[in-house]
Amino acid sequence: MTWCTAVMRSVRRAGLVEQVVEALTGQVSSGTWAPGDRLPSLVELCTELDVGRSTLREAVQVLVHRGLLDARQGSGTFVRADDSGLPLALRLTRAAALDVYEARRGLEVEAARLAALRRSEEDLAVLRAAAAGRREAQVRGAVPEWALADLALHRAVFAATHNPVLGALFDSFADAQKQAFEDQTHDPVSDVDTAAQHEALVAAIAAQDASAAIMATHSYLDMCEADLRQPGRGRERLPDERSEE
Repeated sequence: MTWCTAVMRSVRRAGLVEQVVEALTGQVSSGTWAPGDRLPSLVELCTELDVGRSTLREAVQVLVHRGLLDARQGSGTFVRADDSGLPLALRLTRAAALDVYEARRGLEVEAARLAALRRSEEDLAVLRAAAAGRREAQVRGAVPEWALADLALHRAVFAATHNPVLGALFDSFADAQKQAFEDQTHDPVSDVDTAAQHEALVAAIAAQDASAAIMATHSYLDMCEADLRQPGRGRERLPDERSEE
């Protein structure tokens, strides 16, 4: 029995891409596939994993995007050489955090805009209390409490939109956001500090200045993403897609 058959025997059809990503990642992190190794062919992997080509291609693309694999046209797919001097697990953690920040942008920019336009005095009081809690936790360096306080502040922004759909989307995303915050804050070489940008966001919502709220949101997300994009982090430096538009 091959490793793929053993790993995927219990695979259910739902969530196949995520399970294939996990299986492929496990082969690299365990050392079965070493940096520079060429992966088996698409046909071989599809047969061993008992999945379709589109599912496998999507899973491979996820890992290419995260910097674990390197797809070379005409040559195949290879395990990317780890020249960062960092453990693979840490590299993947940073890449996953960057994925979260990228996914947050559209939701948070719109939430900031609507919060500035629709916030009530009660919303503003909650926002200011959450911002104060975030400041206090940051000063003490209590990462779990700081992460919760950061989450409370962003939840207050979404609540101030008075849009229940946005609120539900935030709740569905909250665990991933908190984990990404903790991972980046615990990162031994991360030094990003977005306190001023979060304060600017609260001030913009208080002033009902939607443009300033949007700017503050882009600013703290830009800083967090730039921190994760630095050489030696979860991915090699990537271009800023928005600058190419």
